[in-house]
Amino acid sequence: MVFSPQQVKFEFLSYIKEFGGKPAEWRVGCADDPTQALFARHAVDEDSDIWLWKPTLSPAAARIVFRYLTEQLHVPAADEGTGRCLFLFKRIAEPEGPARPNLA
Repeated sequence: MVFSPQQVKFEFLSYIKEFGGKPAEWRVGCADDPTQALFARHAVDEDSDIWLWKPTLSPAAARIVFRYLTEQLHVPAADEGTGRCLFLFKRIAEPEGPARPNLA
């Protein structure tokens, strides 16, 4: 199932509201393989971090949502990837050591 930009905006905003925090505490990105982007590239902990991804109709649709979240809500970009899937995550706790990439 794919989602329109409006549907993804609603889902992501609902997630941010439900799990709290400032938009600056979250990260958003686009990818063709969102699980690889989340868990391999950004080292999101599947069990303890908060994360979500949604497929959109096209890469252009994904960019609409990406630009809205980064430019209007000031959610930092996890990366400038391309792809038709959007992902969103918030870290619960930083691990000790160099296990995760620095996103600051």
